[in-house]
Amino acid sequence: MAQRRWWVRGAVLGSALLLTPVGAWADKLTELEQAFETQQKSLQQLQQEMQRLRQERVTQQEEVTRRVMEVEKKAADAAASSLQTGFDPWPGKGFYLKSADGQHRLNIGGYVQTLAQVEASRNEEDVTPAGSGGGLNDRQAAINRHRPSTLKLHRVRVIFNGTIFRDFGFHIEPEFTGGASGTRIETGFVTYTYMPWARVTVGQMRHQYSLEQGMATQDLDFAAQRSFVNRAFSPDLQMGILLNGNTKLADMPIYYGFGIFNGCGRVDQCPGSVDNDGDKEYTGRMTISPPMPMGNLTVGVNADFRTFNIVRGSGATDTNGVTNPVGGGSKFHRFNPVSTLGDKFGGDGNGTSQNGFLINGDRVTTGADIVFDFYPFILKGEFHYASQERDGLGTGSNTNLDDLRMMGGYGTLGYWVFGNKLKGLLVNGRYEHLRVDDTKGSFTPSSASPNTERELRVRAGTLGLTWYANPNVFVRANYLLTDVTPGKNVFGVSNNTQGELTHQGIAELMVRF
Repeated sequence: MAQRRWWVRGAVLGSALLLTPVGAWADKLTELEQAFETQQKSLQQLQQEMQRLRQERVTQQEEVTRRVMEVEKKAADAAASSLQTGFDPWPGKGFYLKSADGQHRLNIGGYVQTLAQVEASRNEEDVTPAGSGGGLNDRQAAINRHRPSTLKLHRVRVIFNGTIFRDFGFHIEPEFTGGASGTRIETGFVTYTYMPWARVTVGQMRHQYSLEQGMATQDLDFAAQRSFVNRAFSPDLQMGILLNGNTKLADMPIYYGFGIFNGCGRVDQCPGSVDNDGDKEYTGRMTISPPMPMGNLTVGVNADFRTFNIVRGSGATDTNGVTNPVGGGSKFHRFNPVSTLGDKFGGDGNGTSQNGFLINGDRVTTGADIVFDFYPFILKGEFHYASQERDGLGTGSNTNLDDLRMMGGYGTLGYWVFGNKLKGLLVNGRYEHLRVDDTKGSFTPSSASPNTERELRVRAGTLGLTWYANPNVFVRANYLLTDVTPGKNVFGVSNNTQGELTHQGIAELMVRF
């Protein structure tokens, strides 16, 4: 019964479906397709929106990263462009301004050097007066040359030096005690450092010739000036170009320097600040520091070539005042060594007609030096030899005199009682010797000076005591003893008489910053 009832129900439903119209099925299918397409479009829009959001997120992240990098770069640039200031207590460094990246730096330093100068009595009573077998008013000459005891402002300098873009350097050092000439430029040059072994310097500088000549004035071992031997042979401040550098050979430090200079002195000594005679000066120096079982040793060799001729009415000179052109239209120069305090060993014209040695032509100078530092001892020494032409100075027409032969050196021994240059007490002594003659050992009369020139021998000793209160302040006292042969007053040494020594004393106060 129940089965019959389910069969009847299925038949009725099937009949109804079969009897349904075909159009209704088509409409239903269309609705379903439209609904599906709508869902598809909605899904595509959702996918596009998601892609757009992802792209915006990436763009935003890139923008944030870019902005962060810009901020970091600006901060780095600001830090690099900011200046740091301070004071470096190490001698000669002074106050400084520098960029944070270390590429640019300006040092401002300087020093004040004062002297107390004392000289023994002039002893004019020991000098034979004119008309009594003496020279031309020898007694008055001795009086004129005597140096009174005095306090002296010796040097006042402000030093500017630094670097630009790390490789380019500069140094400007004016001198404010230039006397009648006023303030002058002592040194002024620029440098370019390609590598430590290749550095080019252009400007007015000290020649790289000899040990002592290469030292800064405030670092000298004795008061006032360099040794008279060094001043006699070593060229001083000149305008030129220098190639130098430091390297190593088999672990041995080596320095070399080769320079070409005008040869007419400082720019204020050369008319118009140009080379007035056209002749150039050539210098060279090399040092080596071999390994030692104890202490430090440095050995140097030097060479210099220059010409002393009058060209267009002008001739070469030097800062030390040792070699100068003869005035009055003469075509010759004079070589006249000077002492530490400026006394002329070759005469000053007051007591004799001799006033240095006449020279004309080329000069070749060679030298060697040594430093051995074995604390508390320090040993230094130099020796120099020069040959100077004397062309056209003979009594006959266009005849030459024998070449002038000049040689000399010094030795210094120091002992640190305690400490060092940062704070300490140094006792030192120096012996110097200088000899000037011609290659035959006997001078002959010249056309410019009919009086026979005489061989010159100078011996001098200096005792020193230096107390370094700190790296920038020290007090020094020196005692100088000088002997010139021949004596009397044919030479221009203050208060020097026949067979007598010259006694001088110097006290120095140096404050540097």
